[in-house]
Amino acid sequence: MFLQKISLLMSLLSPLVWFIWFTYAVILPLCTFLGWLALPFVFFALVIADVFVIIQLLKVTYSEDDTEDDEYETFLTTREALKTIFPEASNKDIKKYDKQLDKVKDFEPVLIISPNHNWINQHTLQNYQMVMNAFAIDSLQQNNRRDGNSLLIFHFSTTTELYTVRQNVRTLHPNAYFNPVAQPKQEPIGAAWIFYKVGASKCDFGEDDNFFIC
Repeated sequence: MFLQKISLLMSLLSPLVWFIWFTYAVILPLCTFLGWLALPFVFFALVIADVFVIIQLLKVTYSEDDTEDDEYETFLTTREALKTIFPEASNKDIKKYDKQLDKVKDFEPVLIISPNHNWINQHTLQNYQMVMNAFAIDSLQQNNRRDGNSLLIFHFSTTTELYTVRQNVRTLHPNAYFNPVAQPKQEPIGAAWIFYKVGASKCDFGEDDNFFIC
């Protein structure tokens, strides 16, 4: 472990720092011959070397951050995605949803449902909440939920699990799904968005237009 740390430190040193360390190493034996007269030079070389090591470490740290930012620069932040999905939500609500999504691991699927108020007016809020509750608890053990009691954001382990739950809810609550060519016109219960977290604060997401089609 000690040798690995030494090797890592050596790999971070620039040629200028190597020169300083070499000078420092040369000066030390001179102390034997020059006595205390060599101490100021030794101290100065040590300070300079420490400064350059710190600079190199900072460069490596910021370089890693820049690499991650470049990799995900085309993706929106989680907060920007939430504002797209819930354009009428308050900043307080967006912050609450953002906090819930912060617990999600990279590339684990999340289903986000934005409610259709026309469907709610036709079928009542109670029926809407019943369907959302089905998404939250289907196929889970008793007292477990995948929505953090939000009735909006549903966290799944796999995409297969997500669409299996979709089929189960469709069987239990067929009125939540609609036929787009039916007459008179039918309303879906809401809009379904599939969300994936990528990186520390970015995400990939999109609306699944077929999610609530029967």
